[in-house]
Amino acid sequence: MSDTVSLSPQDFVAEGTDRACYRHPTEAKYCIKVLHPECRIGRFWREVKYYRRLQRRKVGFHHLTSFHGLVKTSLGLGAVFDLVLDDDGRVSKSLEHYLAKDDRRFNDWVVNEIESLKQDLYDQWIVFHDLNPTNILVQRIGFDEFRLVVIDGIGHNHFIPLASFSSRIARKKLVRVWNRRYRQWYAAFPSVVGRLKPYPVIRS
Repeated sequence: MSDTVSLSPQDFVAEGTDRACYRHPTEAKYCIKVLHPECRIGRFWREVKYYRRLQRRKVGFHHLTSFHGLVKTSLGLGAVFDLVLDDDGRVSKSLEHYLAKDDRRFNDWVVNEIESLKQDLYDQWIVFHDLNPTNILVQRIGFDEFRLVVIDGIGHNHFIPLASFSSRIARKKLVRVWNRRYRQWYAAFPSVVGRLKPYPVIRS
């Protein structure tokens, strides 16, 4: 992290509650997420540690963006991730963008894909705290071929990260979070939310 990466308004991609996302000015396949000055840095570091742990566990990143380390930027400390691009080189749009079209064929596809995404996260015991449709991108990878990519909301906010070390605790947590909140996350899309399924509850 010796060199400082200069970020400009032309590099801006999107903005969330805690961070702004910029294209990496010299590495076209990467983006840099920079924490808003008023936000607490603890959550930022917990996410970094969680992604590093996922890398050490050698999980599959088919539904996630890979983490590529930290950089100093002109706007503060930044985390480098894959920039999710469609096959035409444009930044992929959010799942929310596509769901707003209320296309029946797309909705059929996305219900199946969300179930596949959920199963992948469960199998690899990847914890999440927010899978709302603004945190998921729809990447076009070929003609009539797409995939869902989670760009935010991965990890947990626990000071003592038991879910990082125990598959059972991690799965119980992600089951609980999804089952409590998915109807809220997808409430604006009634043709989809009623077809999404809760995880089977894990009994102690």
